[in-house]
Amino acid sequence: MYTPKTSRHFKEYTDPKSGMIYYILATRVAPIQQGFYFVNSGCDYSRRYIWFYCACPPKSGHYTGVVDLETDEVHVFPETTGSGWMVDPLTGNLWWGDSSGIYMRTPVPADKPVKIAGMPPKLEELSARSLGGTHLTFSPDRSELFVDVQTPERGSHLGTIKIADGSYTEWYATKPGIPYNHGQFCPTNSDLAMVAHEYKLDPVTKKHIAPPLTAEGIYPRLQLIGRDGNREMRPPLNNYATHEWWAESGRAIYYCTKHCIARDRLDENKPELVCHIPIEGGNGTWHANCTGDERYFIVDGSLPSMGLSWWRGCVSVVRFWNDVTHKLCDLITYNPIVGGWTPENPCPYHIDPHPRFVWDDEWVTFTSTVTGNVDFAIAPVDQLIRATE
Repeated sequence: MYTPKTSRHFKEYTDPKSGMIYYILATRVAPIQQGFYFVNSGCDYSRRYIWFYCACPPKSGHYTGVVDLETDEVHVFPETTGSGWMVDPLTGNLWWGDSSGIYMRTPVPADKPVKIAGMPPKLEELSARSLGGTHLTFSPDRSELFVDVQTPERGSHLGTIKIADGSYTEWYATKPGIPYNHGQFCPTNSDLAMVAHEYKLDPVTKKHIAPPLTAEGIYPRLQLIGRDGNREMRPPLNNYATHEWWAESGRAIYYCTKHCIARDRLDENKPELVCHIPIEGGNGTWHANCTGDERYFIVDGSLPSMGLSWWRGCVSVVRFWNDVTHKLCDLITYNPIVGGWTPENPCPYHIDPHPRFVWDDEWVTFTSTVTGNVDFAIAPVDQLIRATE
């Protein structure tokens, strides 16, 4: 079996300031090659397959490719357009959705995609967008997928798709104009999911508008949804939250809040500060992820670019927090602007680093721009632990 260190498709790179080593996917099958969105790993447990996003400007949207580390080959699958991409860690198979339903395909090029479910008639009548939602997740027993489906006029519909027969069960629906997305099954409770009360797009100004505070003055991002239709809002630390994820244990949720990472143990206690990660001049932490034992965190954020603290395609950093020693170090000190993007002409491909622990938390995947391209990259974690001991 090859590894990113030995595969002919990866090139070693050393950050000139942090000294950290990572491996960039140098074989190009698309102009843009990115890491998966941080909620889902693009890798399987056997360490054979590494999936990544592809894009071809000026065409909108993404599809996927895969590195097979057993054969040391790279394959690309243009038919995997849509949203919600998820890799089954047991098989290495890819799952995703589009406006017609949910699909699965193996990493073997000769195989054909398999349709798992069609768009439910109820949602089809509402002109629902992709059934894949923001990102698919399995129920703990792997019998269902959680989906968040957006409709133009009738709000968000949250529920499950039964894999065996493709049937849809709705858990909750919002009122028109209230977007709930980023749905994630609890890793240990098949009757519980987390969703986000998201920004909405103003159709006239084309600007994103934050959800209004509740009557009690609470920022309403964090929502827990039960299979029985019950909904619980969790008040966030600093009265702000973004880019949340479940602890592997299912006993806590984590999220970014300004320049901090916070933890909510889902009990009667208030949320607690995990760490403060200063990102000088930027708009705070974007996304983060932690190891299964919740000892180590990886986070990205913006650096000020062209007079603004943040815009799509701005300069970014990736940093590592050791919650045992309470020390911080950089993985990427400077991800530069590429592609000619500017605040007036922002990048439409969501190329934030989106760092994520994979392979028993021994590696981190992310998106890099240090070569002047948008690249998939992967780094060993042991060097980050040593730097923060």
